[in-house]
Amino acid sequence: MTRIRPIYLSLLALPVIALMLWLMPPAATAQGYPPFPAHSPWFNVSQPLTTAELHGRVVLLDFFTPGCINCIHMIPVLQQLKAEFGDDLLVVGVTSPKFTASKQADNMAPFLRRFHIDEPVFIDANMTWWQHYGVFAWPTILLLGPEGHVIHSFTGERSVAQMAHPIGEQIAAAKKAGTLTHPKLPLITRTADTDFFVLPTKIAVSGNRVAVSDTGHNRIDLFNTAGLLIAQIGSGNAGFTDGSAATAEFNRPQGLAFMGNTLFVADTDNQRIRAINLATMSVTTVAGNGTRGEGQIAPSAPLATPLNSPWGLASHHGSLYIAMAGDHQIWQLNPAKNTLAVFAGSSEEGLRDGERRTAQFAQSSGLAFDAHNLYVADPESSAIRQINLDTGLVITLVGKGLFNFGDRDGAAAQALLQHPQGVAYLDGALYICDTFNNAIRKLDLGSLRVSTVIKNLAQPNGIAVLNNHTLLIANTNQDQVIALNLNNNQTSAWPLPQNTHITPQIPSPKLSPKLRLEPQPAPAS
Repeated sequence: MTRIRPIYLSLLALPVIALMLWLMPPAATAQGYPPFPAHSPWFNVSQPLTTAELHGRVVLLDFFTPGCINCIHMIPVLQQLKAEFGDDLLVVGVTSPKFTASKQADNMAPFLRRFHIDEPVFIDANMTWWQHYGVFAWPTILLLGPEGHVIHSFTGERSVAQMAHPIGEQIAAAKKAGTLTHPKLPLITRTADTDFFVLPTKIAVSGNRVAVSDTGHNRIDLFNTAGLLIAQIGSGNAGFTDGSAATAEFNRPQGLAFMGNTLFVADTDNQRIRAINLATMSVTTVAGNGTRGEGQIAPSAPLATPLNSPWGLASHHGSLYIAMAGDHQIWQLNPAKNTLAVFAGSSEEGLRDGERRTAQFAQSSGLAFDAHNLYVADPESSAIRQINLDTGLVITLVGKGLFNFGDRDGAAAQALLQHPQGVAYLDGALYICDTFNNAIRKLDLGSLRVSTVIKNLAQPNGIAVLNNHTLLIANTNQDQVIALNLNNNQTSAWPLPQNTHITPQIPSPKLSPKLRLEPQPAPAS
């Protein structure tokens, strides 16, 4: 089901929305390219493109915003289309930001690096291209002919099959008319990465074990609590293979959770849940058939069930809870009984409290437990939610809606976050990765007040309790894990660099390439 994100409002707003859509110029009527925004940062090119360089080409304009799960789902589709049509098709990314953080150039390069996006991209901070083309939803992809006329528009998630036919027809028509050209563009190629971590996302701690999702390397790193590297699980190649630690393959793994002698992994882009036997370091698949599906209401056989971007994990009393970001739901896997079912969420994106199965969540990405509650980090509503395990009721602790976000401490009812992706519980408080505010925030569950613990991080994604005064944080966009001492709010590198060079029990996988790009500013107008 396609989510039309910018106009996802209450039923009371529907007449207004209908009028807005009626008044807005449809994207397909826009003629010719508008000027590129002055001073806009560009990426993946050595110098900003000009609109003249787009003429003579068949172009896909990809209007996206970082953090939108539906936009992320379109990335592999665009990659397949680029591979199919080669130089006959040019994709240009137009970042039309929902969140303030997405307007900042420093946050764009790591996002492009994470998803191996190599086409030209610019930030449309003031939404001028969005308005020119009458776009009203993320994602929207426009097909333009060699003269800059809009031929077709694709709103929401689409498949390769749905998009390839009109693209192929336009390319064939342009070739027949002699209007298709391939002028050389100032593209930048990737450079190799040498950091130990690449875009780490989630962390789990149990007993004397610490696991880190080294997402950019498609592997899981296992340490002891002193920071000594014990093992690396995964070959380093993006793919799907069960087996030994050295040969198993993951594809952008994220959520982690220990349960006994097993470490569960949310293998996000494989749409699967994997299990690592900590005695043998071997990997098996326990849920997901590898296809991406919509929300499931009835329990189903785990290995036969499509998943939809499993993002965060947490274990509790023999069950594994899964933040299913693509379905805006929480799922429950019982490994002993081999059952999988929806635990909470209607699959509609929103911020609605009430009974857990009818409540609405918004791209759930981080989970944490105390004795009686499951806490959920809901990025798209910039919210922290609570599910009472005894009553099944969902309440919102912090957050006001899909388009209400900011950076404000104080009473939880008035506090504001910006796209939080991780949460951890310690001593009556929640510690929150306030991802797009580059901060760790604290929600005291007794006083229901929010305070800022530390700022100036780099889009932290995952957080876990190491001991009663230390948190481990995946400082994602800086390719590092850091330790935060709650006694003095000071941070330090974790693990110590020398510990990562000790030969682990499992051979280290090959490093995958990463894009190290500075944004290219547009010339002064």
